[in-house]
Formats: sequence, structure tokens, C-alpha cells
Amino acid sequence: MERDEMTSRKQEGFRVTKRTAIIDFGNLSPWYGVEATVVISVPFETLFWYQRNAGNTEASISVEAIKRFGDDFLIEWNVLDPDGAPYPATGDGVAAVTDSSLITELMKGWIDAVVQPPENLSGKSNGSGMSEAQLTEELASLSTSPGN
Repeated sequence: MERDEMTSRKQEGFRVTKRTAIIDFGNLSPWYGVEATVVISVPFETLFWYQRNAGNTEASISVEAIKRFGDDFLIEWNVLDPDGAPYPATGDGVAAVTDSSLITELMKGWIDAVVQPPENLSGKSNGSGMSEAQLTEELASLSTSPGN
């Protein structure tokens, strides 16, 4: 690559875009038919907050996690209340769903989508010498180390 090509790329800059994914469930799942579009571009600070608090059973932390998910990462979904009205795609809407198992599974699907590298990046170098999967594993172990 010539020096001029490298310079022009630097000057253009790289714009980080918001990535999304659709979370749905297989036909053997009790949640078959649920579909949610979520943001999977998550700052490390937020990801680490969810990892740190994954085992926390305090009600206030659980409510905060649910509301943060709904307000910050849920774009749209097709979940209806018992009367057939849609639950809003907001933190309050997620918190209002009467079946906590659905929300737990939906959030697990979201976390999986966040931490799994996109298929087209899998195994490619990210500049650190590690694959994306290795880097994700390393970051996860760091975030769960004592004192973090």
C-alpha cells in the first residue's frame, strides 16, 4: 500500500455505526413467535455492568437491568399483553411483562448476540493477535476477576 492511500484513509476517519440483531426463538421454544430487534453495539462499560450484576439477586439491580435493556437496547418487539395490546418497547414495557421467564430468555439472547462476533469477523485478527472470540473470552474473564 502506498503512503498516500494510508494517509487518505486516516483523514476520512472511520464512523462507528449502531449494529442491530433480531432475537427470535426456535419452534420448540415456549417463546416461539416472539421477535425483538435489539441494539448489539454496546459500550464495554455497559457490558461489564451486566456481567458484574448477572448473579446479583437484589430486586433493585434486576429492575435496573431490565429497564436499561428496554430503554437503551430494545428497538421493537411483538410482545402483547393478555388483552392483546402491545407492550411498549421501553424499560417500563419490558418490566410490565407478566412472564419473567420470557424476559430472562430474551435478555440472554441479547447478551449472546452482543458477545458473539458477527460471522464475517469470526477468526479474523483484530489487531491484537487474538481472534474476536478469544478477545471476547479474555475481556469476559477480566470483567469477572475479583476487584472488578
